[in-house]
Amino acid sequence: MSKYLTVDDTDYFPAGTVPTEGLIIRASAIIDGHCKRSISVSTHTERIPLTSGRGHLSYYPVLNVEGVKGRATYGLTGDNFFGTPGFESVDPNYVDIDRQIGTVWCGGNLFGSPYTELEVTYSSGWDPIPENVKVACGLLVSQIAANPNSNVKSKKDFDFSIEYFGSGMINPEIADLLSKYTLRSFR
Repeated sequence: MSKYLTVDDTDYFPAGTVPTEGLIIRASAIIDGHCKRSISVSTHTERIPLTSGRGHLSYYPVLNVEGVKGRATYGLTGDNFFGTPGFESVDPNYVDIDRQIGTVWCGGNLFGSPYTELEVTYSSGWDPIPENVKVACGLLVSQIAANPNSNVKSKKDFDFSIEYFGSGMINPEIADLLSKYTLRSFR
């Protein structure tokens, strides 16, 4: 569960907003949903296919690589006579990772067979939480506090009709603040 602000971070809340832990947790969850990822540091284990020794991790920036396993193209005899090889441990020093965007390059195993797939355990995210995310969280807390029933699209009092499931809480200003942290698929 992400929480990008505390109640004591009064600089990020617009005037007149009374923040609560529940509002902050809800705003943080909305940010995670919009960005399709957690902004704070989290650990992932991911299998990535390699094409010509190159692949891409889904979450970035990569902070630390805890472990790497690889599946070679061929077995010890140079063919798949004994079946497709299983995963074997790979020294993380032999894997080149661009930590800013998550691009991975890996050569072959000890027998010269290239890897077709890697299983990488790594941590990614931002620590400390960036200012833009904190500002967006404060704006969302203010919106949620002002309109606690945020899924109402429109109300008409004359005939008592209510239209639900509005377009969401992310307005263009908040989307612009979070644009740098939104997950983009490279596959």
